[in-house]
Formats: sequence, C-alpha cells, structure tokens
Amino acid sequence: PVKTYYYGHSLYTRGKPLPTHIPWLLQHDFLVVSLSPGYPEHLRELGKKSIHIPLPDGRLTPTVIDDVMRAKEHVVDYAKQRRPVLIHCNAGRNRAVLVTGLAYADLANVSGNLALQHVRTIRPNSLANEHFASFLQRHRPASNL
Repeated sequence: PVKTYYYGHSLYTRGKPLPTHIPWLLQHDFLVVSLSPGYPEHLRELGKKSIHIPLPDGRLTPTVIDDVMRAKEHVVDYAKQRRPVLIHCNAGRNRAVLVTGLAYADLANVSGNLALQHVRTIRPNSLANEHFASFLQRHRPASNL
C-alpha cells in the first residue's frame, strides 16, 4: 500500500508519488494533482488522471491564488463524484494541504477555520506556511455543491 494521509471526502495527500505507486493509483482510479514546481515524469503514465498546477511555497500573490483555486476546483469536481484524489507537492505539508483544506471546506460545507483544524488533526505540523494557514482560515465554502 501507498502511504497517504486521508481527510475524508475522497481527499488524500502525500509527498511526491514514486514510480512504484503508479499501478496502485491506476487500480484505485485516483486523480493525481501535482503542485510541485517540477512535474514527476512518471506521472505521465496516468494520462488525463494527472494534472500539474505548479505552486510556489511562499506568499500568495493574486496569480498564485488563481492557481490554488483552480487546483481546488479540479479536486472538488473529481472528489464530489466519490472518486479518490491524491494531492501532492514535494513533502505533502503545505501546498497539498492548502488545496486539500480548501476542497474539504467546500465538500464538507464547513468554514475554513474548521477545515484548518481538521487538516492539522490528520497531518500535524502541516501548513507551516502561515500565509497558507491564514488563507484557508478565511475561506468560505462554496454553497453550490
């Protein structure tokens, strides 16, 4: 089995998936959302089940916020069909957990503050980037799910 963190609502995180994880990801019909600046080439084997939206692990500029929200929408669209989504960055602690927390807030219809508490319960020490934690805390869930 592949080591992941599970948040409910079909949302999983981890650091970069390894080439040996590809068969498992395919077997379980995962969408893989890659947020690392560099795209792991072996994920190309997943075809349309792999999306790359590179995000920096720093301040949230308007352009970065647009990319974060675009990643969140891909995650929500897939997960609301009860299909598993693996969101990853390099270590699976900041970028991946930010997008996961935003998606969780929308899917569970909870505040960003509750989503922040939830993701930190599942993955302690996540969202060490305080810009990300603050952004998630202020998030209001989409009401159209």
